[in-house]
Amino acid sequence: MTDRVHDRPATRRERPPVSNLSPWLARRCTVRAFDPDAEIPDDDVREIVDAGRKAPTSGTTQMYSFLWIRDPAVRERVHELCNRGTAQVEEASHFLLVCIDLRRIRRLLDHRDREFRLAPTMGLLEGAVDASLAAMGAIVAAESMGYGTCPVGNVLNALPAVARAVDLPAGVLPIYGLCIGVPRHGSARENAPRLPLGAVLHEGEYRDPSTELLDACYESMNEMYGDSVYGDATREWQETLERYWGPDGFMNRREETLLTALRQQGFFADRGVDEALGGASR
Repeated sequence: MTDRVHDRPATRRERPPVSNLSPWLARRCTVRAFDPDAEIPDDDVREIVDAGRKAPTSGTTQMYSFLWIRDPAVRERVHELCNRGTAQVEEASHFLLVCIDLRRIRRLLDHRDREFRLAPTMGLLEGAVDASLAAMGAIVAAESMGYGTCPVGNVLNALPAVARAVDLPAGVLPIYGLCIGVPRHGSARENAPRLPLGAVLHEGEYRDPSTELLDACYESMNEMYGDSVYGDATREWQETLERYWGPDGFMNRREETLLTALRQQGFFADRGVDEALGGASR
């Protein structure tokens, strides 16, 4: 942070707290219920995505695209494929798919008669990082404008079918949805619980969490179930962890779906690089 008048770094004493700089970030939360009658101007959506476009990117390559789903029938189909707990896909004023995009990289190189060589693992990792940074920029912009947002990870439940439903070509892979809308009254909470800072910030070296810190993690996250949004004080966070990472959890079930989608969308080179992204690179 610099002093714009004197063009020098601000001292610690001069720096306002983060909550003063970014009040929307200090209190942000995911919105899961939107006013279906609320309208958001298209230009606001363009401004939101444009803010995401300014996010950091690997080597300036910008390996992502946002697909703005405008057809209500397509949104309905995506909602069906996402399955349980995703009514916001249709309720929100706008719905976008956040995608890794290697196809544009190839087209750019082809356009200048340069060779493209698929590095599937790095493409997946770097593309997901680029896409997520851009999406977070869009989320921050939307919420600073007073709107609510909800990333939709359930896209992964039926990834190959979602890609087909929106007619994505090889080289483009959706990784989650993004709802933008006006929160329904009473559907949003401030200061959503998160793990203690000591659980995520390792100073100097990585340390396994102590028993006390593990208990503090559960205590902190269990707070979410007693409010009006989640409304089930009998639940505990360990059930959520097990639902995702247990032997029959979401993550294990999504693994095969992801592998199928990667092959379908050309992110694996096991069929040959040329076939993977559609035709020979020059």
